[in-house]
Amino acid sequence: MASYLGLIKMSSEEAKRVVRDGPTSRRDQLARLVQEADGTLRDAWYTNVGDWDFICIVEMADASPVTGAAATLARRAAGLTSSERWIELADIDDVAEALEQMSSN
Repeated sequence: MASYLGLIKMSSEEAKRVVRDGPTSRRDQLARLVQEADGTLRDAWYTNVGDWDFICIVEMADASPVTGAAATLARRAAGLTSSERWIELADIDDVAEALEQMSSN
């Protein structure tokens, strides 16, 4: 599974929905979209400073560019984001193992 850090700027429509429906509504909606793409929403937070309104950690079984593009379109079509950034995370132990393999070759 691939893990990602999601940095999300909410659209004004989504911010209005969060105020109306409650803060957990956004997390629940994102969790459903991620699950439909065969992934898991690990955790999510709202922020109060900077460029991003919402931060999450997502694990995806299929990390292909096609799945990523489809998921982005689904989030945008649902009105969840005005902009977003996804950073693939590398497990520290996996990086250590890769470094060991590289140095032994």
